[in-house]
Amino acid sequence: MRVVILGCGRTGSAIASSLAAEGDRVSVIDLEQSNFSRLTPSHLDSGAVSVIEGDGTLFSILARAEVEDADLFVALTGQDTINALAAQKVRAIFDTKQIIIRVKDPSLGEMYSALGYEIYCPTENAVSEIVESLNREM
Repeated sequence: MRVVILGCGRTGSAIASSLAAEGDRVSVIDLEQSNFSRLTPSHLDSGAVSVIEGDGTLFSILARAEVEDADLFVALTGQDTINALAAQKVRAIFDTKQIIIRVKDPSLGEMYSALGYEIYCPTENAVSEIVESLNREM
């Protein structure tokens, strides 16, 4: 599978390394060169993971990441609006079918889900887990 990940923080780098270990080809986009140090060196050396420094909302950067060949685009920056903007561009310009957006604001998650994006919302996940844990203790 061919995957492009926007954001090389803890989550993005861990997903990139896991997918590369499974044999997928992964490109990771991030504004900060230093964030690429989180990636597994052997995956970088083998070419399983490639890095693109730049703004993942720009056509030129998305094209360098070869989004047009991606089976999956995952937007994982710390900013909901950046993730959503990149996802919209990837769908509209490159016609990528599977797109996952991380959003912290549950109301934005609902809106983007209604537009057909897959949503990962750490806020909702935390609330669900805590409430479930409290319910088990009662």
